[in-house]
Amino acid sequence: MTVKVLHIINDLSRNGGAQRFVIDLISPPPDGYEIRVITLEDTNDFRAEIEAQGVACYVWDRLSLKEKWQLLRWPDLVHGHLFPSIYIALAAFGKKRIQTEHATHNRRRDHAWMKPFEFFLYWRYHTTVCITEQVQHALEAFLPQWKSHYQVILNGIDLSKYPLIAKSRPESDSPIRIGMVGRFHVYKDHPTLIRALALLPAKYELHFAGDGDRREEYQTLVKSLGLDDRVIFHGVRADIPAFLDGVDIYVQSSIVEGFGLAAVEAMAAGLPVLASRVQGMSEVIDNEASLFNVGDEKMLAQMVASLCDDAASYQTSAQYSVSRCQHFTLSAFREQYYDTYQSLVDNKQRLADGKAS
Repeated sequence: MTVKVLHIINDLSRNGGAQRFVIDLISPPPDGYEIRVITLEDTNDFRAEIEAQGVACYVWDRLSLKEKWQLLRWPDLVHGHLFPSIYIALAAFGKKRIQTEHATHNRRRDHAWMKPFEFFLYWRYHTTVCITEQVQHALEAFLPQWKSHYQVILNGIDLSKYPLIAKSRPESDSPIRIGMVGRFHVYKDHPTLIRALALLPAKYELHFAGDGDRREEYQTLVKSLGLDDRVIFHGVRADIPAFLDGVDIYVQSSIVEGFGLAAVEAMAAGLPVLASRVQGMSEVIDNEASLFNVGDEKMLAQMVASLCDDAASYQTSAQYSVSRCQHFTLSAFREQYYDTYQSLVDNKQRLADGKAS
C-alpha cells in the first residue's frame, strides 16, 4: 500500500530552516510513499530538484477551489509547517494531521486573543513533533492540555556533505573569518555579532550567508560602525558546505532558536561554534563554554578572541564540534518521521477496520 503524504508550507526558499527541513525530509521519497507539496507563496528554490524525484508541487493561490478541495482530499496524511500553513492544513477533513513545532516561541503566543485558536489547532493535530526537548517543554507550558499529542524528533543533516575534520586555527598573521548563516530576521540577532566585530582587531572579518527584510538595516549599522571593508553580505547561498569551508569560526547569535540546524552544519564542517544561550540552541550545543549571553557583544567578542588567540582552545572546540554533530544524522531524522507517519496511518486503518467489523 502506498502512503500519500501532503506537505503544506509557506514557501520553499533556500533562506529558511523550516524549508530546508522539508527538503531533507522528502528528498528522495522512501519506497512506499507518494509525496506532494503545497506552498502558499510562489517561491520554490527547490522545484526542479524535488520534481525530478517525483514530488509534485503546487501553489495554493494558483489553485481553483475545486483543485484545492481535491488536493486536500488526496492524502492519507497532511504535514503542516509554519503559520499560517498549519491552519490551512486543518481543512483536510478526515485526514491524519501532523505538524512540526520549529521554535520555542512564536509571536502568536504573545497575544491572549490567539489562545482559543491555538487551543483548537493543537487539539486537531493528531501529532505535534517538537524539534528538541526544550521546544516540547515550552509547548507544554503554553498548552499542557494536549501534551499527549507531543513528541520529539531531533533534526538531522547529511553528514556526507561535510569533511568531519577539525579545522586548524589560521596563522597568526592571517585574516580570521567569522561566519553566520540565516535569514535577516529580528530573531537571528545579527546586530550583536556586528557590534562584537567592532570590538575585535582589524584582522577579523564577518561573512553573512542569507537575506531578508532587515538586510538594509544591518548594512546601515555596518556602515555607521565603520566596518564596510570587514563585513561581507554573500546573499542566499545554495552551497552552504563551501561557504563554511571559507570561514574559520562560526557564530549563531539568536534570541529565539528552535534547533539551530546551521550551527550543526558548521560543526560538521569542523568549525569552532559559539552560540547564544537560548532554549533549543543550548540543547544542541550542549557545551556551556561555547555559549554567550543573548545580546552581549562584549562577551561574544571576548570569547571569539580567546578561541582564536589560543591554538589549543581552537583545536579543542573544533574537535568537540565534529564529535557533537554526529548526534544529528539525517538518516535517523528521516527514519523517525516516516515511522511516525506509518504509525498514524496504521492507527487510522485499524479504526476503520474496527468500524467495518
